[in-house]
Amino acid sequence: MSTEGSTDIIKIRNINKSYGDVQVLKDINLDVRDGEVLVLLGPSGSGKSTLLRVINGLEEIQSGEVIINGDLFNSGNGASLSRKKRAEVGMVFQQFNLYPHLKVIDNVTLALRKVRKMKKAEAREIALPILRKVGLENKVDSYPSQLSGGEQQRVAIARSLAMQPKIMLFDEPTSSLDIELINEVLDTMIQLSNDGMTMIVVTHELSFARRVASRVAFLDKGEIIEVGKAHDVIIHPKQERTKMYMNKIYNDKSVLRNVKKRGSMRVGIVDSAPPMCYQNDCGESVGFDADLARLIADRLNVSLEFVRLKNEDRINSLLTNEVDACVSKLNHTLSRDHIIDYSVSYLKNCKKILMYKDKVGTKEELSDKSIAYVIGTSTAEEIETCFEKSGLYKPGFIGFETDEQAYNAMKEHKVDGYASDEILLQHYRDADRDNSDIVFHPNVCCNSYFAVGVAENDSEWLNEINSILRDIYGSGDYERLFKKWFNKKDEKYISPIEKWSD
Repeated sequence: MSTEGSTDIIKIRNINKSYGDVQVLKDINLDVRDGEVLVLLGPSGSGKSTLLRVINGLEEIQSGEVIINGDLFNSGNGASLSRKKRAEVGMVFQQFNLYPHLKVIDNVTLALRKVRKMKKAEAREIALPILRKVGLENKVDSYPSQLSGGEQQRVAIARSLAMQPKIMLFDEPTSSLDIELINEVLDTMIQLSNDGMTMIVVTHELSFARRVASRVAFLDKGEIIEVGKAHDVIIHPKQERTKMYMNKIYNDKSVLRNVKKRGSMRVGIVDSAPPMCYQNDCGESVGFDADLARLIADRLNVSLEFVRLKNEDRINSLLTNEVDACVSKLNHTLSRDHIIDYSVSYLKNCKKILMYKDKVGTKEELSDKSIAYVIGTSTAEEIETCFEKSGLYKPGFIGFETDEQAYNAMKEHKVDGYASDEILLQHYRDADRDNSDIVFHPNVCCNSYFAVGVAENDSEWLNEINSILRDIYGSGDYERLFKKWFNKKDEKYISPIEKWSD
């Protein structure tokens, strides 16, 4: 969420905190703007959790002050606020701290009844929509022992939200969860960010930080070493201490090492886009991309697990480590290149528009046309960019879930045209017996390439994928794979394995 033009809601000035002779926070100065998500990163013992507790007034400080929304929340002079005022800052800890003898609804409404003095029915009216927001509307009458760890943490989040805080503080909320439960908590936090909640988050989930954080602050030995945009601090840090920490984190999280250790490779694939990838009559994932993924797994000597994704979920699946790689007709675009890394390209591509002959006019006239495209693809973005570079008004794009739906919308004259990857458009046109009046618009072709997508800044994994792709190409396996899925007339799509460039 953009915070441009917003005001500072948290002001932290010259904070110093010690436990006996050990100074754990050293002259901390930090501002947080309304609606901003600030992520605190750093090694264990760097002072991140202590800083959160200082902000919320749970820890006394020796000097400095914390001002929230104009109120002095903490100071070296022992400032104190009422419980009601402190409730404006919600906090979620590593441990869930739920009352085991209370149902979910009672855990969430307890503070409303005790602090806000609400009646039970009134508190319930506030709690139910919040439980719905965090996906727990069906767990209202469950006890904590009947919930998974991820569900318990979402109850803890709902409990804080019920107090209608202006700010939410999260202290490593996923650290005690099993890996498969982490994403459900992170998804809840992402939703809060999208809703404009001001948040300070202590986490080791770098992919979450890169996706959600307005800024990242790196702490070490009680000091703020570096503050900046997430991509800058995590991927291109300026300070040596930050660089050392980030290098260690990424080495510990090397996908190649994890793939080898597991003996399996999780590949994200979109199986509704023939001939690249689709489900056959037996429900198996097949197509050019599916077979390419199999060749990669074979060369790694690991088993292959397909994770079926919607187009719009491909990038996030890499950012959240749901998959190790995406082999899913993934176009290498400049906008995506700032979020994930791409392998060398393995197939040429061109975004085109398919239309009935009588709809075709000049390129300028396309601004008055309705064009179908598939939600979550880069089609609209790439064509719009081409039009902007030519000084033309862009067409009106209408989103559909699948290429088949988009093609049928054009066939049924619900839209004027259907835009997608040329190789997919050609497939649907060839499969349609009644295609004599359907043509490519002669003046639209926006070139790009298909490539394997991986998480950013894992050079070991990216280099391995690139090496395998070059081996597949040089061994003749690529040519055999191409001939299996494409016609001879499609040979224009073959491209030497190369790094994509604009």
